[in-house]
Amino acid sequence: MDDRRHSVLVVGATGTQGSAAVRGLLSRGHRVRALTREPARARRLTEMGAEVAVGDLGDPAAVEAALDGMTAVFAVPLREPGDDAAELRNSAFLIEAAKRSGVRHFVQTSVAGTGQLSRMPRWGSGHWNEEYWETKHRIEEAVRGGGLPAYTILKPSFLMENLIPPKAPLMFPELARDEIVTAVGRHVRVQMISAGDVAAFAAAALERPDRFSGQSIELAAEALTMHEVAAAIAAVTQRTVRAVSLTARQAVAAGRPEAVVRGEEWLNEVGYHASIDALASYGVALTGFRKWAETHRAVLGQAVG
Repeated sequence: MDDRRHSVLVVGATGTQGSAAVRGLLSRGHRVRALTREPARARRLTEMGAEVAVGDLGDPAAVEAALDGMTAVFAVPLREPGDDAAELRNSAFLIEAAKRSGVRHFVQTSVAGTGQLSRMPRWGSGHWNEEYWETKHRIEEAVRGGGLPAYTILKPSFLMENLIPPKAPLMFPELARDEIVTAVGRHVRVQMISAGDVAAFAAAALERPDRFSGQSIELAAEALTMHEVAAAIAAVTQRTVRAVSLTARQAVAAGRPEAVVRGEEWLNEVGYHASIDALASYGVALTGFRKWAETHRAVLGQAVG
């Protein structure tokens, strides 16, 4: 096999980032094995050309079997309902098992903004989901200290796919009536990235380890207000879509989930700060929101009213 072509285990393969990674890696000639605990949802992955390994990160034997013969890993941290410690515990086991199995390059996805936690306004007050941020940071540290031959940590900002199913019904249910109701301020610009671009960076990392190994890269393609997002969706779907900015209190009173509203408050007060200009040095083309929306025209058309 060409040294630039890998056999990649994709963990979290039926999720937003994982399925994009499967698609992107296959398109570039890599062999892909998809680890999933939901085989019924994996049919489309086999149709793409991926192998499917059924298993759970909490099952050491299943993980070790899935890693057999793999030269790379693309890992999306997976949370376990009712077990707050599982995400870190399972990630640590995956890192160790990957090292034992001879994996040459480990690509971990995280989130932009880790590593600066104590500088967040109101940090330590319990207002933010501090466990979420701390867990992501600890997983990154486990990757860095895991003794792997090569690793890359990709830290996406707000995913554009949050605006389509399956995320949109939770995060933006009002899209069904042609509105984006949000506690994000009217003039607040939100950095965004597509899952496809995350996958493109993962493929580039595996193919150019000399450039990407040891790197932690915050990812964003552009920064838009939610009103600009609504205008782009309107233009692409030919519907009248508008953004409605509420205060956090108004948003909760209107029935928006408190966890979602807290996340939008975070965008107002902290936000993502990836260096978009600096990303050009990696040679990976970024997808603007309008282009992404055009690619997803059909599903956006189903999401709006």
